[in-house]
Amino acid sequence: MKIPIILFLLFSTVMTSCNDNSETKSKSCCSTKKTTETDKAISGESIYNLGSTWITQESDSVQLRNFAGKITIAAMVFTHCESACPRIVADMQCIESGLSGDELRLVNFLLISMDPDRDTPARMNEFAVEHKLNASWTLISSNHDATMEIANVLDVRVKKLENGGFDHSNVIFLLNKSGEILFQQNGFSDEQDEMLEVIQNQVN
Repeated sequence: MKIPIILFLLFSTVMTSCNDNSETKSKSCCSTKKTTETDKAISGESIYNLGSTWITQESDSVQLRNFAGKITIAAMVFTHCESACPRIVADMQCIESGLSGDELRLVNFLLISMDPDRDTPARMNEFAVEHKLNASWTLISSNHDATMEIANVLDVRVKKLENGGFDHSNVIFLLNKSGEILFQQNGFSDEQDEMLEVIQNQVN
């Protein structure tokens, strides 16, 4: 009678082991948390941690982390601006012209609207055409909360005026592939050598 009892115990042990393995595999395969390479690369200093949703001049919905993986040259502007913002764009175009074709393939140009009420995709696209901005340039607009959030993170002064314009800082930011600020140019400049040097050190 001992043999059947031993066989029963062995059978029970095998079944218990199989159930444990099945449960472990189930927990592993059904985990919904995925860590992407982009997530791994983003630090606490990155603006790509902001979860706001934006719309582009092409009416595409994007988040800031969609720009990860390339160097990004960014500025906050509004398309009805008649003086400072066109100068910011001109300075960014000067930076663009100082880069080689191979370098440009590794760079984004990003204009972040501070005027969500008026900067619709159609208006941003019109602005892009007016300033001859190519496919390397993206213009984005969101809601008031998202706009002020990124302005605060970038420490850009944005104050709406009674005439519909804005009192704002004039800053061009250089972000690394993970969305951290590497360099910033405050005000306007006829010389972009320092900015270009930092960019070229990153892409070459």
